[in-house]
Amino acid sequence: MATKLEKQIAIEDYLKAQQTMGKAIINKINPHFRNRYADLNNVYAACLKPFNDNGFTVTQPSGRDEFGDYVSTNIHHVTGMAFQSKVYLLIKDQNMQGLGSAITYARRYGLLQMAGIAPEDDDGEEASETPAKHKPIPTKSGDF
Repeated sequence: MATKLEKQIAIEDYLKAQQTMGKAIINKINPHFRNRYADLNNVYAACLKPFNDNGFTVTQPSGRDEFGDYVSTNIHHVTGMAFQSKVYLLIKDQNMQGLGSAITYARRYGLLQMAGIAPEDDDGEEASETPAKHKPIPTKSGDF
């Protein structure tokens, strides 16, 4: 069991890793649903090096428990601290292609979740635009 100091160090290193993570660039199109997404390689490219540089390893084994089949995303720190998330599989086609697709999807979303990042467009025009300024909502006297 990790000590209070080891937990603190792991959390601080987790923060450092997140602060240096890049974007998970949207680079694929799903022709069936006509949506765009960042593939597993781009998700790993965004977060694996920052995790490793700050003392973390990432593993994604699959398993089964009383709730079903899942992929577990495990982030282990050199102190012994570990963080875990499970994404349960929904297998559309009951064959190896369907299983592989579900595992890849679960790995991608489990890692996005654990890294705390979201897929983003790499559109130069969009990135160069000045963000819109938000105007405060006026409040009535006495509102909190």
